[in-house]
Amino acid sequence: MKLRTHVYQLSSMWGTGIWGANVFLLIDEKLSIVDTGFKGRYRQILKQVRKLGYTPSDIARIIITHHHADHVGSLAVLKEITGAKIVAHPADAPYIDGRLPQPVKPGWVSRTPSPLRQQWATTPVAVDILVNEGDELPILGGIKILHTPGHTPGSICLFLQEERLVIVGDVLANRFGLGLPARSFTSDMAQEINSIKRVASLDFDIICFGHGSPLVHNARSIVSDFAEILDSKYRIIY
Repeated sequence: MKLRTHVYQLSSMWGTGIWGANVFLLIDEKLSIVDTGFKGRYRQILKQVRKLGYTPSDIARIIITHHHADHVGSLAVLKEITGAKIVAHPADAPYIDGRLPQPVKPGWVSRTPSPLRQQWATTPVAVDILVNEGDELPILGGIKILHTPGHTPGSICLFLQEERLVIVGDVLANRFGLGLPARSFTSDMAQEINSIKRVASLDFDIICFGHGSPLVHNARSIVSDFAEILDSKYRIIY
């Protein structure tokens, strides 16, 4: 799916299913990938890279919005094939490089078929570039990093300012309408609500999600309305 001249989304069915999260390709002098899906997704990613007329060696960076396995499952293989630099927030880096295990609740594990449980076994990969709130990546005129914790401690959003487009990872989902990420996989729901309000304050035309279709019409107003509903609903709780 072509979102802008230099921004593509690689979707699986609803951004879920066996391939996990949506993946994004950013085309500048070099290529950047945002997230990698579950294990095995690298084949589809590289196929699309070649289809656009590039080679794996053209991939300079792989940016990770957060450490969950449906976003980092193919990271190790892509790193080995491309030699790309891995970009992530310091708070999620220990889960990506293996210093900390992926936090999966035992009840969820016991109820999940074995083949799917294996998808959550990630291969550790060192993070080359640590990014924090307000940092800017020299891609497509400057990508501003927003630290948006809640789903994970080091969740980040990418604000492509010149493209007026924001990639939010799992801070929000858009399956049959906007929604919160799964509570069972969210480390701090109060932080999560605040991060959504932070996204709603941005000035954008398009918003892209780790799961679900992008919003390309009235995106900012839709997100702002959703943030207001959340603020009202959760104010008493939090």
